[in-house]
Parts: sequence; structure tokens; C-alpha cells
Amino acid sequence: MHRSIVLALFAAVTVSASAAAQQPAQELGRNTDTWRWDGRVEAGRWMHIYNVNGSVDFLPSTDNMVHVVAVKKARNESHMDEIHFEVVQVGGNVTICAIWNRRARCEDGGYETFRNNGNNETHSNVRFTVRVPKNVRVGANSVNGGVSVRDVGAEVRANTVNGGVEVRNASGRVKASSVNGTVDVNTASGPVSASTVNGNVEAKMNALSTTDDMSFKTVNGSVTVIVPASFDANFRFDTVHGSIDSDFPMTITGRFGPRHASGTIGSGGVRHIRASTVNGGIELRKQ
Repeated sequence: MHRSIVLALFAAVTVSASAAAQQPAQELGRNTDTWRWDGRVEAGRWMHIYNVNGSVDFLPSTDNMVHVVAVKKARNESHMDEIHFEVVQVGGNVTICAIWNRRARCEDGGYETFRNNGNNETHSNVRFTVRVPKNVRVGANSVNGGVSVRDVGAEVRANTVNGGVEVRNASGRVKASSVNGTVDVNTASGPVSASTVNGNVEAKMNALSTTDDMSFKTVNGSVTVIVPASFDANFRFDTVHGSIDSDFPMTITGRFGPRHASGTIGSGGVRHIRASTVNGGIELRKQ
């Protein structure tokens, strides 16, 4: 995969003075096929995982601690030993990255890589299983692999390039994205923003804790959004090859047609909801 995609996904982080002063990261787990990390992340702090090849799965912890298990697979033992892990702890947040080469580094809330140096990333993978307390903020990131977050997350950021994204029963804001894969979010409490390029976007919110804006986008796929029965928003829906359908009465204040609509739902208010696709329909459903 071209390195620019990795940079775009992981959004290279500017190193602060405090981060620059940190000691060089330790290369952990290089000589083992299963690496573990156990620690504590307090409520409201972030637990980030960054992977390149392989899945990332978050699940609830049973003892109020964080438990990370990373399983490496490769074609041969030498490839296995090239993969290691870095742990960065800043301000109560923890970031763990799978590293394939010396031109990549793990940072607080980010992963940065500089250029391709001919490594064997496509011939190896890492599968992360992460157990965290429910009230921790969660960042689940991969490039080539599926990402899932189940029954945890005071806030969730879940991203991949090639693979599906699934979020279940988060208790706060969710931002989820893929490029080649379905994005499927079903939360206890929104708001949600979700996007992909090739795949469907589905988002269900049992409740909405804020009036923050929400956005749902795809190119080749449909968009389905399910919200509580009491829902007020300003909306804009756009599709090229598809239709628009809503369970809610819509007051049209802008342009209207079978593929474009904008206006208000309920009393409108300060919340804005935007949905768009090229090849697919848009549905807004009532809980």
C-alpha cells in the first residue's frame, strides 16, 4: 500500500516539546509471536491502538484494567521478528502501535511513517484484542484489516482503509470511517458520523446526548440512519443514482427533488445532519 494512504489515515502528529523530550521508544515483543500489555487507563482518557496489517478488536474488561494481546503471523520467523510494538503514555492516555520498520514511530494519539524502505508488511499481520473499562475513550485504527468496538467507549474513533468497521453499544460520540468496507454503527448514545467510499453506511442511535452535527457519506453504497422518535435537525441529503426516503415529515426550505433535499425535521434547531452518496439511496428511519 502506498505510504501516503497510511499518512492520510493516521494524520501525522506534530511532536510537542514534551513528547520530543521523551526517551526513545522501546521495541517490545520483537522475539515473540504473542505480545501482551497490561495497565490502567482512567475514565475519560484515551486508549489508542494503531495497526497496519491486521484486525483491531475492543471488548469490555472484567477487572477495570486494560489488557492488550497482539498475535503476530508471518510467512517465516525472520519476518515475525521484524514486527515489534511501541507504547507511548502521555497525560493519562496510552497509545500502542504495531511497528514494521525503523522509519515508523508511535506518538501520543498517532502513528507516523516516513517512506517505504522495502519492508515486508504485506507478508505479515498482527491481530489486536484489547479489553478496556467501559468508560475509557477508544481509538481503534488499522490500514489493512477490520476494526470493531463492542460494549465500550465513552467516545469512539474507529478507522481503517481496507476492511469493515463495526461499533456496538458505545456510550458517547462515534466517528467511524473506512475506504473499502462497510461502516456499521449501533450505539447506546450518539451522535455519530460515519463514512466510506466502497460500502454501505449504517448508523443506529438509541439516544442522542448532544445536538452536535452528524455526517454520513459513501460513494458506492447506501446510507441508512436510525434516530430516536423525537428528533429535530436541519438536514441536507444528496444522491446521484438513488432515492431519498424518510420516516419523518420534512419541511423543505431549499431545493427538492427525488435525489436532493434540504430543510428541517421537527423544530430544526442547531443540529445539522448531512447524508450523501453517489450510487445508492438514503434512508432516515425512526427508532
